[in-house]
Amino acid sequence: MRSDVIHGDKSQYYRTKAIQQFKTGHTRVLIATDVASRGLDVQNVTHVINYQLPQTMEAYIHRIGRTGRAGKKE
Repeated sequence: MRSDVIHGDKSQYYRTKAIQQFKTGHTRVLIATDVASRGLDVQNVTHVINYQLPQTMEAYIHRIGRTGRAGKKE
């Protein structure tokens, strides 16, 4: 299964490219640190798995709710 990673040690160019590959379905799994916890808008994400729980409730809400599912009825 094709996968990629984004984290603070990757350049912004690399992270942007990895996210685009994920959005288009070229990459099926995206592994990310908190660098991805805010502002990602990816439609039809079915799972967000938190390997380690965030330290604050706000960080948790941003991790799981801002990945393209916010407001979705299903």
